[in-house]
Order: sequence, then structure tokens, then C-alpha cells
Amino acid sequence: MRTTIGRTALPALLGLVLGALYPATADAGDTSGSMRVGDLQYGNALDPTGWGPLIWPKDPAGMSYLHAGMLRTPSGVLYPFPGSAPKANPLGPTTDWTYTGLLELGYVHVGGDRDAEFFRQYSGWKNGPVLGLLYLGFYNPRTGGFADLRGSRLSADDQYYRLRAGRYGSYRVEAFYRDIPHVVATDAYPLWNGVGTTHLTLPAPLLPGQSTPAQVAAVESQRPRRTIGLTRRRSGLSYEGTLYRNWIGYASVVNEKRDGTRLWGGPMFFSFPGQGLTGAALETVRPIDFSTTDINLGLRKVGKLWRFNAVYTGSFFRDHKSSLYYQSPYHPTPVVPGVPAAGIIDQGQFALEPDNDYHNLRLELSRELRHDGELSMSAAYGTMRQDDTLMPPVDCTGKGGFVLGGADYTFNCADWNTPAALLRPRANARIDTGLLDARLSFHPTRKFSWHAELRYYKEDNKTRYLSYNPLTGQYGYISENGTQGTVVPGELGIFDPKNPLWWSALTQVENMPFSYQDSVFTLAGDWYASLRDTLSADFSFDHYQPKYRERTRVDEPRLKLSWAHRAEDGPTVRLSWEYADRTGNHYNYDPYEQFFSDTLPGYVFGENGIMAWTTDAMRKYDLSDRKESKARLILTYPWGDTATLSATFYGNRDRYGADVGRQSTSTSGFTASWDWQPSPATSFNANLGVESTRLKFANVADDEALIDASPGQADPSLGGPLYPWANYWWDVDRERDYNAGLTFMHDFGRVRFDASYNYIWSVSRLDYERNSDASLTYPQDAGLLPPPGTVGAFPDNHYRTSTLDLGLDFAVTPSVGVRLFGRYEHGSFYDWHYAGLAQSLVVGNKVYTDVGPQQHYSVTLLGVMLTMKL
Repeated sequence: MRTTIGRTALPALLGLVLGALYPATADAGDTSGSMRVGDLQYGNALDPTGWGPLIWPKDPAGMSYLHAGMLRTPSGVLYPFPGSAPKANPLGPTTDWTYTGLLELGYVHVGGDRDAEFFRQYSGWKNGPVLGLLYLGFYNPRTGGFADLRGSRLSADDQYYRLRAGRYGSYRVEAFYRDIPHVVATDAYPLWNGVGTTHLTLPAPLLPGQSTPAQVAAVESQRPRRTIGLTRRRSGLSYEGTLYRNWIGYASVVNEKRDGTRLWGGPMFFSFPGQGLTGAALETVRPIDFSTTDINLGLRKVGKLWRFNAVYTGSFFRDHKSSLYYQSPYHPTPVVPGVPAAGIIDQGQFALEPDNDYHNLRLELSRELRHDGELSMSAAYGTMRQDDTLMPPVDCTGKGGFVLGGADYTFNCADWNTPAALLRPRANARIDTGLLDARLSFHPTRKFSWHAELRYYKEDNKTRYLSYNPLTGQYGYISENGTQGTVVPGELGIFDPKNPLWWSALTQVENMPFSYQDSVFTLAGDWYASLRDTLSADFSFDHYQPKYRERTRVDEPRLKLSWAHRAEDGPTVRLSWEYADRTGNHYNYDPYEQFFSDTLPGYVFGENGIMAWTTDAMRKYDLSDRKESKARLILTYPWGDTATLSATFYGNRDRYGADVGRQSTSTSGFTASWDWQPSPATSFNANLGVESTRLKFANVADDEALIDASPGQADPSLGGPLYPWANYWWDVDRERDYNAGLTFMHDFGRVRFDASYNYIWSVSRLDYERNSDASLTYPQDAGLLPPPGTVGAFPDNHYRTSTLDLGLDFAVTPSVGVRLFGRYEHGSFYDWHYAGLAQSLVVGNKVYTDVGPQQHYSVTLLGVMLTMKL
């Protein structure tokens, strides 16, 4: 049976349903539900909510025409006043269609440090005309048909448009397009020509492999300033509708195209000042030119007892630039004085992200049971595949390496710069996933409910690859495009059972197909002790089984206890405490032996054994023992009939059983807010937040003198000859974050005023301590640091911004208005990692690209908008 709703009743009904989250007539076609696909939020820097011009004036009826005042959520928070429904205009004398519309056009001027990185990071602010908002909404109250268009454009990189149409209870079609900018750096000075392409070349007069740091610094100081960043362009189309009776189908396709640049690496091995090592450490710029297409197909049915849902998700990533080539200004030379390299290695290469596909099919089935019970089951299968063409190991010509004392440590580039040097031409990479989940819940009495759930997930990496060169009969992969073998004897990256120089070389020859299984059992219950109090207990047991990792079994029982108190006219209190204790079986500090050359036939073990690459006391934080506790207190106090005071206090603490690695973390903080809305014309909000975090980490340096010189190099024990306690060090990373904000809005009638202020301050500090100077990478620089046994610290890093926004709206006529708005933003930033780069981006044989975010900036933004109701 079709129900006809009158024109005057429709806006009120939509307001009751959508409330403050979606102003009724502003987005009458928004029928978003759990199956909504694509973007969930539309907005830009001009109006992050996407609703600004549509939410005023407020409806004095509030959330209900049946209640004289405002309503509150079950937790005691006031619902905000929803926007008033503007008058709907008939589309014509012979049709049931009505329409509403709004057009906002204006001009924006930006002054001050408008190129500051943090000001532009996610916005496209520019001087010039802007489209604040275009909205057109059409509705047919007789048939339930609707269509609406909404769009905004701040700049070519910061805009959105969305079209929706359909008929309530029958179908919905949606199409959208949007741009999202992301600026990475506004003060970059790339050394190379060709930024944004796949081939970076040195500017004249620099020559690849033949330049000095002084020459590079002279050229780099004259390079032009550039902005590094990218733009995400998203577009999509979706459909949802009734196929037959209770069967509903939905489908969508969303494409995201990313174009631009980002900071990237390009090391050419060692670059240690004062050590006589003339390698290089280079920071280059890589191109961003890839797209992702997501497809969703679904079918669901909701019956009286059974509910069914089937979903297919596919994601297809395509990188339109598969590799990056760059020239190096420096020529790596051997660490042995007086020994020349066999050839000049002056260029490098990177394989960029490969094309890959993802498929996932999920089936869900649930049934209602007696005693307010429900049984839910779901199963899913997924597969991730990548079969890109593999790149040759090196991009050099001639010879690399060197001859030392009659030993030939050279290699022919021609044996490695061709795809014929690979065991197979394509990746043939694949990871399969599986999921089984069953949940049973009952509410047998008015005072008690419980549920149990069993979840099993498996990830199986089926990728297998052996690094073997059929042209030479050698295993492994040329390290650092050949430069590592040109600098250090024996570190070419290959194993050769036929050559005494390489038959004891330890190198990785196979990929590590990390996989795991995870089983989680949960049992939880709620006891409604009274109309105001609820006690809850939740117990879970996580059985994690990783493969090719330091542990093969990790167990974590977890208990969470909660209490909720809801008073009719008093405060709402929610208190929870959570504790987990993670343990596992024997910890193997080096489980990767099977993927290295020492397991191959012909490997010859040296008399000093194989170096222990890490100490057996090392614990990786995701597999180590851990005791975790969490506590949270949430208070909501109704302050009369028009205000709410809310506060949240929380604290988390983790303790790891590790002498080396992550030892402890902790987080504590609180948030508080006061919301006051005495009438639809006035609203005020004040909020404050403080958070403090702490992380403690410890490590031990190896004794370099033992490497390749003593059997002690094979001893992994902490306190042994290779990892002595004298080389032990630790640090503590602390961070404090503060945020505060004020928002005020008041409608005087023909004039409306709004103001907001936001403040953010973050400061971090890194303290360190060591047992002796032997723990330092450069012991000769120990005089610059506090003595061993005392605490030292790096300079504090900080980030601070304050933003003030003011706005005035004038109603010229009932259909025409003018809005004046302005913003003042001030910020400061300091990070000691960037110290000194403002003087030169060339430090020894290291070349950097940007000097870091602007340390101090102030920006003023002014704008005027003309608003017309259509």
C-alpha cells in the first residue's frame, strides 16, 4: 500500500527522523544506511561539514512537536536543534514535484604566510572567486521520488559534487566527484631535474659519479623552491534498490586517482663523515601516478526470522609509473685506502608499487531465536594477487666492486642488468584469507542478557621466490644497485658455492611468506541491576599462531568490567576497567635461517661462525609478553534543561617483558566539554583536552671489532662478547598534547553571528642514557654528550596552532543574504631533525630535499559570500 504524505507534513517528518545529523530539507534524498558505499562525508576547507549554509535558521520545535523542550540521548547529551525546513516551491502547476535550492557565490582573499605547509596541508586556499555551495533538491510527496544536487568549489584541487536520485522505499542512485589536496612540503628544493617523472637527472654542471659535496652544495643553493604534494580525485556511482519483495540489491564503483609527488629515498650506501667512506645518502622525489578502483556488489534479504546478506568487494590498484631511476652525484669508493673501484656506479633504481588485485566474498546469515535470542554466522574468503613484471637487480654498466690483494671482488653489470638474471620474469605473488564467525546472543530475563562469539581468521601467504641468477649460477640479489659491494668486501649480496670469496657469504635468498591464524572466543553478559544501573563483564581469549615469526603461539586472555549508571535528572556515569596478559611459547630470536644462504648446498661455514645479527634478548613488541591495563570514566551531567557538561578520563598502560626492545608504554588524559543551547537562536560550546604519552625503549650496540675476527661474533646473549652490557642504552619518548576550543552562534533575526577559536599544542621530548661510550655509533663524539650514567635529552619538538574564525550573515531580503567571514591562524613548529638544513641541504655526502615546515607563520583569510535561495 502506498501512503501519500502532504507537502507540509513531509519536512516535519523528515526533521523528526534525521534530526541534527542531516538537516531535513537540505538533504532530503540522503537515505544512507549500513550498506552505503563511497564517501560518507562531503566538505572542503571552506565548509568542512558541507552543511554550513543549510543548517540555519534552527527549528524551534526541536526534535519533536510533541515535546515542549529539547530531548536528550540515553546518555544525557542534548540533541541539537535541527535546521528549519525552508518553504518548498511547486515545480509547476500540473506536477506534484516541489523544489528547494540555494546558491552561494563569493570571493576569498588570503594574506600573510599563505604558503605555510600546515596551513595548506589539506586545503586548496587561493585568492579568487569561489562556489560556496550549490544545492538543488526535488521531491514528489505523492510518489516518494527525490533528487538532489550539492556541490562546492574552493579551487581546482578542493571541490566536491554529489547527485542523488530515487524513490523512497524503492531505489536510490548516487554519483559523486571530489578533489582532496594533500601538501607534503612547500619549501622543497629538489636537486634533480625531472621531478614528477621516472628519470631524475643532475643539473649542469654536475656530472654523475664525479661531483664533490662542495660542487653539489653550490648547485643546490640555486635550485628553485617547489611544493611537493598530491591530489586525490575520487569519483563514484552506486545503486541500491528492491529487486523482488524483500530482496534488496546494491552495487557501486568508486575510482580514486592520485597525482603528484612525494619525498623519497635513494641511498647509495655508506656516508659516514670522518670515516673515509665516500658513499652517499640521497633524498629524492618520486612521482605519484596511480589509481584504485573499488567495486561493491551486494544482495540482502530481511525476513521475519531469517536475515541474509552477501557482499562482494573488489579493489584494483594500478601504478602508471612502475619504476624510478636517478643519477647520483657521488662515486662510492672502497673502505680500503688506496684500492680503486672497478667501475663508476653513478645511478640507481627503485621498483615502485606494483599493480595488484583484491577480491573478497562474504556471506552472512542470522536467525531470531526464543528468549529474545539471535544466531549470527558469517564466512568470507579473500585473495590478494600481484603479478607485475620483475625488474633486473641492477641498473649499471661495466663493472662494479674492486680487486683487493689479488682477490677479485668485482661483478659484471651485464650479468645482472637484464631480466634474464631472474629465476622468473613475474612476481606471481598471492595471499589468501579466510574468515569464520559465529555469534549467539540471548536476553532470557528482563535483568540479564549474554552473548558468545567464536571468530577464526587465517591469512595464507602463497608467494614463493628464490633469488637465483641462471646466468651466473649465483644466489641472492645485488645490494644497493651494486654500491654496497663497491664499498665493502664481501657485502655484494650474493652467495656462490663455486667461488671461495662468496661460498661463506650469508645473504637472504628466499622471500619470507609471513602467515598467521587467529582464533578469538568471547563470552559477555549484562546484568540490569536496576532501572538505573547496568553491570557488564566481557571475557575474551585470543589464540594467535604466526608462521615464520619469533613465536608460533601467542595467547592473550582479556577481561573487561563495566558499570553504567543512568539517572533520570542527574549525571550519567560509565566506568570500565580492562586487563590483558599476553604470553606465548618459546621465543626464537632468529627464526629466518631457512630463507638464507647458509641452508643451501655448498655453503661453507667460516671458522668464526655466523654473526648473530641481534641479541637473543630482543623482543618484538607484537610478539613479546605484555601486561595491559585500561581504565575509562565518562561523566555526563545535564545542567538544567539547556546545557550539558561532559568529561572523559582515561588511562592505558602496557608493560613488556623485554630487556631489549619496547619495554613500556602509557597514555593518560581527559577531555571535557560544556554545551549550552538556551534557544534555537543561541548555542555555545567549550571544550578542553589533555593527553600525555610515554614510551620506553632499550637496545644494545654490537662490538664491531669481533665481526669476522672472533668466534664471539656468533654469541647472541646479552652481556656476551658481541653484545656486552657496556654497550647497552635506552631512551624515553614523552609527548604532551593540549587542545581547547570555543564556539558561539547567535541569530539576532536579520543578522546572524558566529565565532570559534581552536588551539592545539603538542610537545615531545626524547631522553636517553647509556652505560658507556661504546654504545655510540661515533664514540669520538662522546664529548658532545653528557657522560655515561647520566640522562641526556634532545631539544624539545613542538607544534602549536591557534585559529580564530568570525562570521556575520545579513538577510538583505527573505531570499538574498550576504555573509562576511574571516580567519586568523598562527602557528609555530620545531623539530630538531631539521636543524641546520635551512643553511644547506647538503651535509657531507648527504643530500636532502626540504628544510621542513615553516617554523612560524601567520595567515589572514577574508571572504564575502552572496547567498540566494532558489
